[in-house]
Amino acid sequence: MSQTEIDRALREHSAGRLAEAEAIYREILQQHPNHPPALHLLGVALSQQGNKRAAIDYISRAIALNPNIADFHSNLALAYCETGEPEKAVPACHKALALQKDHSGALNQLGMAMKQMGRLEESVECFQRAVAVQPDFAVCWGNLADSLRRLGRASEADACYERILGMNPEDPKALCARAETFLNKNKIDDAIALFGKAAEKFPSEWITHNGLGVAFSRQGNLDKAVACFEKAVSLAPESAGPLNNLGHTYVLQGRIDEGLAAYDKALAIRPDFPDAYNNLGNALLAKLDLEGASKAYEKTLFFQPDHFDAHWNRALLHLLQGDFDRGWLEYEWRWLKFPDQRRFFRQPRWDGFDIAGKTILLYAEQGFGDTIQFVRLAPLVAALGATVNLECPRELSGLLQHVPGVARTLSRGDPLPPFDVQCPLLSLPRALGLTAESTPRDTPYLRVDENLQRRWQQRLRPFEKSFKIGIAWAGAAIHARDCDRSTDAKAFAPLAAIPGVQLFSLQLGDSTKARSGREAGFELTDFTSELHDFADTAALLMNLDLVIAADTAVVHLAGALNRPVWTLLAFSPDWRWLLNHSDTMWYPSMRLFRQPTPGDWTTLFERVASQLKKELASRSSANPSSLPADDLPAR
Repeated sequence: MSQTEIDRALREHSAGRLAEAEAIYREILQQHPNHPPALHLLGVALSQQGNKRAAIDYISRAIALNPNIADFHSNLALAYCETGEPEKAVPACHKALALQKDHSGALNQLGMAMKQMGRLEESVECFQRAVAVQPDFAVCWGNLADSLRRLGRASEADACYERILGMNPEDPKALCARAETFLNKNKIDDAIALFGKAAEKFPSEWITHNGLGVAFSRQGNLDKAVACFEKAVSLAPESAGPLNNLGHTYVLQGRIDEGLAAYDKALAIRPDFPDAYNNLGNALLAKLDLEGASKAYEKTLFFQPDHFDAHWNRALLHLLQGDFDRGWLEYEWRWLKFPDQRRFFRQPRWDGFDIAGKTILLYAEQGFGDTIQFVRLAPLVAALGATVNLECPRELSGLLQHVPGVARTLSRGDPLPPFDVQCPLLSLPRALGLTAESTPRDTPYLRVDENLQRRWQQRLRPFEKSFKIGIAWAGAAIHARDCDRSTDAKAFAPLAAIPGVQLFSLQLGDSTKARSGREAGFELTDFTSELHDFADTAALLMNLDLVIAADTAVVHLAGALNRPVWTLLAFSPDWRWLLNHSDTMWYPSMRLFRQPTPGDWTTLFERVASQLKKELASRSSANPSSLPADDLPAR
């Protein structure tokens, strides 16, 4: 064998012509089957072509013949890391470092092994040692950045990406990592611009399209997100990540079966993928396959016991089934899912201990509807002998001024008076040990300003002969399941066509759906510009005959005021509405209308219109503004 043959193979190898290099290495080994360098380099070429097991075999044979070459042990460790066997990679790294203590490749491989074993701090130390030895080691800088990011050390990770881009301004992974930093800071437009630049420069790199898809999904542009994920999948059909993202976006679009198919493919590639199992559970729950969803969440937690999304989703599943004991316990995982909602006080959080004679701060943590629903528990806390102060969003403070049991109501951002203990509203059910049977059901528990109520009575006098229905069709677009719970104003057209009915808009806030009756194609009276807070809305509701709305804050307001309200629910509803009931434990005056199949608003509104016609036909002439009490379903 001449050196010329080895040099020729190395030229092909360095140029990326791996199949050609492999052929030459094999020719050499036919003549010299125990040639350690050829065995080693053939193993490296096979590893680079994805044949990791054969690579391990050839490199191990090279080591058996010559155990004193650090590169041999380092590349064996790399192959073990790539086959997911970090426990075998570690001793190989140590052997390489025993031969050459500053071997940057072995240090990088050791860092990768530590990261795979969850020992992130140790992985950081290894990567830092490697780049200290070899400052231009771009791959290692990327590995270091990833470990730092997983540890929450975002600014240090950004510095690593800056270092990589300084060496190669067009490194696709570094560009995507910088764009992901923008995503983490909620700078969606900046992230889209940078991901888009990376996708244009590197159209064959799946990570650029995958990252752009994530950014579009965060923006709410699901069609563009799907196109990006489909492109990423076409470029990397054996990568589970883009398939998982594609499935998630399909489900957000209501394409549940397509989402399930994508998850199945992702899990066939990577059977230990916790995020895919979690998303699979959500898709199955959207079809009300409760047993399947439960098993998927259990699988998630088997592979990743601290997967807070799976704990949160399992909490919602327990609550939906009325299992409050387990549901409220798991619900505490929300602080990891929604860290921005968490408040930190020096005073202890109340979890049920004796608070007689103490002052407690109860504070709203989630949406307006949640606050209205759970403020009903304040009297139970006061009954324990505590002085109760309530902090809530400013939009609710006027309405909640006179909640029974509350000594003082504060707007969020106002200075807090002294208190001894504190508790977020959605932790009260667990602290109080509530069950479905012991949850308070008395309504109304909110009061309406009489002057405001009279003002709206005068405002609506021109409509006194009409049956006045307030409607709302969309919640906040940032809600995780907004596509399920929201419809648009056009869906209410069958109700507007019923003689004697006058519809009033209660749709507040920004909505991408139709905002007016003219856009929807029917007459819709809109006084929402005069509704400055929930106290105004409550006074208007007191002068309407009925509220018909999607699952938004307005149905909680109507229910808390004991006003007749029909709530329109997705096939797989929010947990609080439970399953298979047309009434609800939370609000006696509320009736629930459920989609018969996922996404079927048409049939739901046909049922609503039919029921409304029956109600109007049976109205008492002596009290034409009320609904028949016996038509409200018994629980």
